[in-house]
Amino acid sequence: MKYSTITLSVILLFLFSCNSPVENSESVTNSIIVAPEPVIEYGFDADTFLVIKNEIQSGQSLGKILSDFGVSYAQIDKIARKTRRTEYDVRYLKAGHPYAMFCVLDTVGRENAQIFVYEEDKINYVVYDFRDTLKVYQAQKPVEVKLIEDAGIIEKGSSFFLTGAAIGMSDRLCEIISDEIYCWTLDFRNVQPGDRFKVLYEAKYLSGEFVGVGDVKAVYFNHLGADFYAFPYYDTGFDDYFDQDGKNLRKFFLKTPVKNSRISSRYSKNRFHPVQKRWKSHKGTDYAAARGTPIWATADGVIGAATYNKFNGNYVKVRHNGTYSTQYLHMSKIAKGIRPGVHVKQGQTIGYVGSTGLATGPHVCYRFWKNGVQVDPFKTKLPPSEPISDASRISFEFYRDSLTQILDSIPFLEVL
Repeated sequence: MKYSTITLSVILLFLFSCNSPVENSESVTNSIIVAPEPVIEYGFDADTFLVIKNEIQSGQSLGKILSDFGVSYAQIDKIARKTRRTEYDVRYLKAGHPYAMFCVLDTVGRENAQIFVYEEDKINYVVYDFRDTLKVYQAQKPVEVKLIEDAGIIEKGSSFFLTGAAIGMSDRLCEIISDEIYCWTLDFRNVQPGDRFKVLYEAKYLSGEFVGVGDVKAVYFNHLGADFYAFPYYDTGFDDYFDQDGKNLRKFFLKTPVKNSRISSRYSKNRFHPVQKRWKSHKGTDYAAARGTPIWATADGVIGAATYNKFNGNYVKVRHNGTYSTQYLHMSKIAKGIRPGVHVKQGQTIGYVGSTGLATGPHVCYRFWKNGVQVDPFKTKLPPSEPISDASRISFEFYRDSLTQILDSIPFLEVL
């Protein structure tokens, strides 16, 4: 209707201009009416729907939300069955997260939902589109990425995290540097006054608001007078961080089984279990990440188990050699083709982050065995990993030198 009205206005204006007296000395200016740009939300033309926004309430299910907006119980059951034990399982919608309902009005003015959008975080969202055939998928809001330079000097009585916060670095960025990049190289609990660092990284912005950290492009850390550089490089089929000499900063095993994650709970002999509500040992390291994030085998090996139980949920166990084995719990689903006896390579996707079994939110519980005993991988001496390959040496050195020049140009800012 909007386009029809505009077209009629332009035609009438044109006819009026043509019938104007020739002797009229005043010039006639023809106005061009431009149709307004459609409002796009979550990839849909919001002008064609009634969009209702709210937050998931405590104890509220998707079934209750949808039934209030005219969705049949048969359709709700279809959605629940299709998403069960996947990264989009509707049982795991969390209270406090925003959602949007795209509705149309029926003949008596009632709101009937056709699309449900659930925001996992400020960037990622899941679409449940049940207009025709049911479609469920994850998407992202458009973000602006900026390249940021930061540098700081750790003062007496401070820490790396406090220094980072004082110069505007996010906790997540500090976690990436300490828990992922340098986790095998530096103990950030023992940083000293005078230690200094520089970092070049991507920051994500949504409508001008900082919403997350992207790739960390390069890091320099000076600890007790010793320089530690870190440069990401794609070599032998996988991204890793290397020092100035091309030595890998990780050990034989990957530093983490998931990308863009954070450690939410470490290996402990006495931890309060969030589901069982009692103190017990936690012989694993929990990495929190968005549901559906790929989980990697942290080293080459053979699949020993790929199944489900009520405690571990969907899980995979990998035997790497006669000494080491690893296990990955609470997957939303196990990757296609992963079954006992299958050989996997380091960095290969073996499953996807979820919260099946005894879990409160999406994460992977990473367990590590050495000689048949569960141990903390961060406190266990592990064999070294491969350095930069000969085939990549020249290109890596060019890349390293370019990033070193940028790091060297970043000035230090002392915290007052």
